[in-house]
Amino acid sequence: MSETTINVLNALQGQQAQLKRLIAQKMWISAAPKATLTEMNAQVTQIKALLAEIETDIQGRRGPSPHH
Repeated sequence: MSETTINVLNALQGQQAQLKRLIAQKMWISAAPKATLTEMNAQVTQIKALLAEIETDIQGRRGPSPHH
């Protein structure tokens, strides 16, 4: 495995652990303090950015998509 692959896997494992902690808290979003919602939204934004980066890397390795 390349160092980049290991770094991506470590990042995903870290994000997965964060999500599991959030789920384990069983916090209803409607009852969450605004600061908590802001933090959760920031984490979602980070996850989306990471997934977009991974998707770009995958597409770059696969070559042009036949569907586009």
